[in-house]
Amino acid sequence: MTAPVEQHRPGPGARVAARLGGRLPVLDTRRLQLRGPRIYDFEAFASIYGSDRAEHMGGPFSRAEAWAEFTNYTALWLLHGHGLWTIDAQVQPSAGFVTLGYEYDDPEAELGVFLTEEAQGHGYAQEALIAARDHAFTALDWDSVVSYVSPDNARCIRLMEALDAQRDDIAEAELDDGTLVYRHIRPGESA
Repeated sequence: MTAPVEQHRPGPGARVAARLGGRLPVLDTRRLQLRGPRIYDFEAFASIYGSDRAEHMGGPFSRAEAWAEFTNYTALWLLHGHGLWTIDAQVQPSAGFVTLGYEYDDPEAELGVFLTEEAQGHGYAQEALIAARDHAFTALDWDSVVSYVSPDNARCIRLMEALDAQRDDIAEAELDDGTLVYRHIRPGESA
């Protein structure tokens, strides 16, 4: 069931939303465009969060819980100047999402990615993460950013290793919940 809050409502409010979304940074890569989320992207977000694909993020989630996550990540743009991007692939709009975001209890901003099932296996996750990570280092002038990874998520662990992210034992000890913390360091700096 689609809740009323999920539906596009034409009119002045929709135009304000479009103008705000148009002010978010757009990142273009060879095959992808990372752009601000729009209301119609929620369907892909909810399908990811409501499926077994969300098991390493604490899911699957109900549609209402997915909406709360979607709006949290989207609101971060207004609160912190970074947040959720929708990943549009050349042949697949709303292929997934990449974020420089926070969960409520996160000690620092996270670089994360999640894709639809159809987008898996094309290298989109790595391409999107590199673009978002580079944005954090250049546009936001961060020295590092972390990715929180479930120890059972072998695919994500391989991805972090491919990105040369290093495990941060101190950050892992501070979390004290078994989550792996991979730290991405600004190029030219050391951990």
